[in-house]
Amino acid sequence: MPTITVQAADSATAMDEIWAKLGPDAMIISTSKRNGRIVMEATTESTKPAMAPSVEAGFSDIFKGHMLAKPAVTAKAGNAPNDGKMPIPAAAGADIAALRHDIAQMQNMLSGLVLTDLDGVNPSLSASTRLELQRAGFSAASLNLLKARYAGLAYGDGCDAFLGGMAEKLAHPQAEALLSKRLIFVVGSSGTGRTTMVAKLTAMLREAHPKKEIIAASLYGQNASNNQSLQGFGRLLNVPVCALSLATPVTDFNKMTDYDIMVIDVTAMPDEASQKIAEIKAHVGAKEIGIIATIPGSTSRAMIELTMQRFAALAPMIALTKLDECETTASEFSAYVERGARISILSGTKSVIGASIFASENILLQYLKENFNNHEAIMPTGTGSE
Repeated sequence: MPTITVQAADSATAMDEIWAKLGPDAMIISTSKRNGRIVMEATTESTKPAMAPSVEAGFSDIFKGHMLAKPAVTAKAGNAPNDGKMPIPAAAGADIAALRHDIAQMQNMLSGLVLTDLDGVNPSLSASTRLELQRAGFSAASLNLLKARYAGLAYGDGCDAFLGGMAEKLAHPQAEALLSKRLIFVVGSSGTGRTTMVAKLTAMLREAHPKKEIIAASLYGQNASNNQSLQGFGRLLNVPVCALSLATPVTDFNKMTDYDIMVIDVTAMPDEASQKIAEIKAHVGAKEIGIIATIPGSTSRAMIELTMQRFAALAPMIALTKLDECETTASEFSAYVERGARISILSGTKSVIGASIFASENILLQYLKENFNNHEAIMPTGTGSE
């Protein structure tokens, strides 16, 4: 039973050397660390049948050879199973002992592994596409979703490919079609820039359809309050403003003939509003209806998911608002991608006219690249590859 001792920089290298010298029957007797190097003592198991070693085998080969090999047949077919009264055959006992050795060997192999989060990663390591994107704030789920985009590419190309894939998934393919709808509902929580978005859309519609009659309205529920902000925007834009209740029959939306386009600020509770809008959509026709949800750029991931959940039945376009006050981060963009959301408008709050743009794929890609480049400037990395 030959015994050898090897030294190596890590456990995997030591195991490879042991495998090359003793073959797959090698059994680790001890593992220690001496002067920064791994020291392993190994021997062979004389009671086990020899297995032909493969060329340049490593940990996975040893694992397959020991743990996945078919057990030797120790009893003839038809023999009764051991009921605990008969002694265990010597061959079976050898297999159990071998299994224990294999488990101990795996424990030795894994003893040098260290789990850490991103904060524990040495910043001097060469850049990896996935690692750097995760450092920038993109979620593991979004990275897995777009893995086919960047896998196998060099670092710079991989990052560009990932950001391009994210922009493609986020950009609404028919964002500008919103301006062709007859009824446009703007939903969102209070303070998200919802009423301001109604004013912005009204201004955009006036510019796109100068000969059409456009009206702004509020759709309120039980807790109705006078929408002073919408009234003020109406005077500023010189458009009529009206108030509609959830009790307004859906048939009335087809009977209104004194306007061509109505932009509606939905102030009712999300569940009530969703039900009412769904009824109007079913009666008037989906082609006539546009629905957009306002979410500020600073909204947390949890709030994004809550908003999307509240209005999931309406499948609204997304308008990112207040972008002149705060920006949307990588974590937030990840939340949109994971939820399958489509962004149609990027908007600020400092001006009603000329402060919103439709979110095309190129515009979103530019926004994503600027945010990522800012991250790289703060955390410089090397030039490795995926």
